[in-house]
Amino acid sequence: MEVLKEKYSITELSEILQITDHALRFYEKEFKITIPKDERGRRYYTTDMANLMYKITVMRSEGLEIKAIKKILDEDCVFETKHALPVESQASLIPPTNKELEAIYLVVQEFGKQLTQEISCEVNSAKEYLSKEILKSKLELGACVENSMRRIESKMEKHYEEVDRALGKWREKSMKRSKNNLFQKIFKPKY
Repeated sequence: MEVLKEKYSITELSEILQITDHALRFYEKEFKITIPKDERGRRYYTTDMANLMYKITVMRSEGLEIKAIKKILDEDCVFETKHALPVESQASLIPPTNKELEAIYLVVQEFGKQLTQEISCEVNSAKEYLSKEILKSKLELGACVENSMRRIESKMEKHYEEVDRALGKWREKSMKRSKNNLFQKIFKPKY
């Protein structure tokens, strides 16, 4: 925001800040800013007030709530609009003071705490969900392995039975051959 003169009408300031007259009046009411009047009874904003309105507008556009802005401004004692800015600083905004920075830091720190709590809650929820899913998968996998083992056992039993039958038949044939050979050898005519 450019600060070029000492007094601004509400229309001039709303054009500079690119907000409505209504928004300026709302901020005056919310932040309890007393607007002086000139000799004709018209309201005007001093350079301090213009800078204050600019700060409020910027903080609102960044998404800060009125309550947080009040806290920041209250910490900085910006509500004291009786003293004008030194002439050399009227061409630029007032740089943030330590109190403003501390207040912003507190707001950011509080936001960080809330965000950390929300993230922690989400992580715990995800852990719980994953634990349930892992347990469910383990149970399904266990049932699948058990069924597979039963099928394999059943196939192996059938295979063993077939092998036993084949061995039995081979033994029978072998015994018959042995008996026949032995019988033939013993009773083989010798001529």
